[in-house]
Amino acid sequence: MNSLIKQEQAGVWILGMNRPDKHNALDTSLTLALLETLREARESARCRAIVLHGIGPSFCAGADTSEFKGFEEGRERAAHRAAQTTALHEVFNLLPQPVVAAVHGNALGGGAGLALACDLLVAAETTRFGYPELRHGICPAIVMGNLTRQLGRKQAFELVSTGRILSGGELHAWGLANQVVLHPDACLQAAMALAERWAEFSAPAMAATKRLFYRCADATLAEALQCGLDTNIMMRSFSREQGVNTRSSGDASS
Repeated sequence: MNSLIKQEQAGVWILGMNRPDKHNALDTSLTLALLETLREARESARCRAIVLHGIGPSFCAGADTSEFKGFEEGRERAAHRAAQTTALHEVFNLLPQPVVAAVHGNALGGGAGLALACDLLVAAETTRFGYPELRHGICPAIVMGNLTRQLGRKQAFELVSTGRILSGGELHAWGLANQVVLHPDACLQAAMALAERWAEFSAPAMAATKRLFYRCADATLAEALQCGLDTNIMMRSFSREQGVNTRSSGDASS
């Protein structure tokens, strides 16, 4: 059975994590399948937007801890597995295409981190989102980077230090989910609506917008303004080369 199922629909790549009996826990096979497919998407002109979801009762229950047996004796093996996870989290930020997560059921530990690695998040009300690693005597390590960039310090520390589990409604209230839906079945549909809207836009303009957004988010004001200036000049040059009328529809180009 394939651990990841890819479908293509009108420029949208729909990636379904497919280990339903394990609540889509991330083992090496699924981690590598996600990483390879997202790298493929990065280079594909066919892919304009991406939806990530979990097949079965959950989005992703975190790391498959059954693989960790023996890691204490094999430090090199543990380091290699951690490097794969790090690369997976990093690739989302490198993609020119936007990614939306359709989250339902469990999104715990590494699954919570995977959801936050996406650009937008749609959650079902019954979602269980959190970082329970301390309960198991481990640290929520690689997932910490995205969490601390997207949530206030007090709330972020509460999640990682108490193991508090958030519902879909709480995710929305805390600013981690863009939409919340009542039923899990509606989650993928809502995420697809967002992705299909993205897919209608100019791919170069979308790529420039995403790249600039994250550069600005991590920059000082002066650095962000310079990034915006550089992108503005680049996009105007691109528009002239493509014969695009930047004054159409009454929109001002900024």
